[in-house]
Amino acid sequence: MILAGDIGGTKTLLALLAASDQRVLWQQRYDSACVANFSDLVTEFLQQAKQALAPHMPQGLPAIAAAGFGIAGPISGAFGAQKVKATNLPWTLDSAEISVQLGGIPVVFANDLVASGTAAIYAPAPAKVPLNPFARVPSRAVSGVSAGHVAVIAAGTGLGEALFYYDGTRHHPMPTEGGHSDFAPNNALEHELWAYLRAKLDGHVSYERILCGKGFVDLYDFALAAGLATETPHMQARLADCQDKSAVITAQAVAGSDALSEIACRVFARIYGAEAGNLALKSLPMGGVFVAGAIAGHILPFMQREFMQGFLDKGRFAELLKQIPVWVVSDPDLALKGAAQLARAHIA
Repeated sequence: MILAGDIGGTKTLLALLAASDQRVLWQQRYDSACVANFSDLVTEFLQQAKQALAPHMPQGLPAIAAAGFGIAGPISGAFGAQKVKATNLPWTLDSAEISVQLGGIPVVFANDLVASGTAAIYAPAPAKVPLNPFARVPSRAVSGVSAGHVAVIAAGTGLGEALFYYDGTRHHPMPTEGGHSDFAPNNALEHELWAYLRAKLDGHVSYERILCGKGFVDLYDFALAAGLATETPHMQARLADCQDKSAVITAQAVAGSDALSEIACRVFARIYGAEAGNLALKSLPMGGVFVAGAIAGHILPFMQREFMQGFLDKGRFAELLKQIPVWVVSDPDLALKGAAQLARAHIA
């Protein structure tokens, strides 16, 4: 079996998969903020899996041959001695310690965007929603994947970005922390937004401050403060009584039932596109830009209307960007599947 995990600031997904075909045998979701120690979480998960699968496996669980974890944070060290301090969690993970805990098996860490990108590149066509109607999809492909460099961007608890350079045969991951780069306004409204956030944050405004789950709340509050629309009593009541305000805002926007929420999602999708365009200019990913993360799927109508406006707003280089395929791949298990693929590669 393979043990795979997707470790994020909001949720942690753990799964046991068959090593042969990566079929999921047991999967659990945990609220990351409620967990103090990742090692204890692994122990709890394996105990739960053993109890749940025992009736179906009278001979006992197969041995875990390798483990892979996609983690929101910068990875340091080489395979076998990797460490990471999770960006949005008080967790420090050590691959050597986890290997010992699991009986000495290979354990591989990857930036969560590297894990997501690994799976997204090989996602089947039905799982990919194209955003760029002008794109030239390369005819030459390897294993069903278009040749050329690839970029992956994903808004979630934070904003992740990764590159995959193509050597003529296969794609090689290059993790980044590009989501923390400076937010650059592209119009008068975005200049006002930058000033609003600069004052609220008392300092640096990165793309991640906007392109994340909490960003919808800040965009909603900005639109209200800027007088772009009036807050309704209905939204006042919904937001006052809700733990997840972002979910309320995006749901109301997609339903077309609240003007402030719609403005927040329009601005979000356009800035999302602008930063994806920045990433594309810096890497020329002619194999495609993959927009991962559940948020893109939640606000897909706005992504389809606004994202490419921001992506192509690059002056004389708009024509170049028109050639690059852009897809939304919003599978919530994308990082988990990618982590499993990376683990499988280390099975002897």
